[in-house]
Amino acid sequence: MQRKQWQFQGGMQIARIPSVPGLYAWYYRPLARDTRAVSQTIASFLEVPGEIKTEIQMRYGIRLVSKSPVNVVYGAERESPIDVLNEVIDYAEQFLVDFLNSDAVYSFTRPIYIGIAKDLYTRVYTQHYLSLDAMWDNNSSVSKYLNLFPHATVQSTMDKLNLYHSFALEARVRKIAPRDLMVHIFPTNSFPSDIGSDYDDPKLETASRRALEKLLQLVSDPICGRR
Repeated sequence: MQRKQWQFQGGMQIARIPSVPGLYAWYYRPLARDTRAVSQTIASFLEVPGEIKTEIQMRYGIRLVSKSPVNVVYGAERESPIDVLNEVIDYAEQFLVDFLNSDAVYSFTRPIYIGIAKDLYTRVYTQHYLSLDAMWDNNSSVSKYLNLFPHATVQSTMDKLNLYHSFALEARVRKIAPRDLMVHIFPTNSFPSDIGSDYDDPKLETASRRALEKLLQLVSDPICGRR
């Protein structure tokens, strides 16, 4: 197979992704012109949810344990990601709009999510795009939960609804509409023969698939990924 790289956006385009093995990477390329809403989404990419846990072992089995939240700040003035983005909107809003609507997004930004697919059509269109679209349905369990808990995290949603981690869940919790996502694919016939099928359950992964995914995550540094 001749190696090519293609990008697709929107249901009609993504539905035409070929049923071949390959790599895929999702990018945020919003069609909406609401720059404040877009900046909120981008800011969520830059935040690091979680906490730091410190434990000091003392004498006689006594331990001092401390937990504190982690916050991302920029520069000596300790600006938050949303403050940095709002500053860009104030000074260069049109550039931000033009950039996010261009094909330069996948050259100058990190992917939201990256992975390996034995069948790109099944993985990208069926398991990712259609699953995300279903999660936006008001009657879906994810939408109902997020309506009750709008500040819920991916992890808390997984725990409450007993879900596996997935790209669709990451995007839904971050309030990213399916139309605002672009996927870049790299078809290839070079995968190992035991690459295995495309599942979200990590227990079903083969060793070769996991090894390749770990390498991809290291070299591409995606915004979202398995915890």
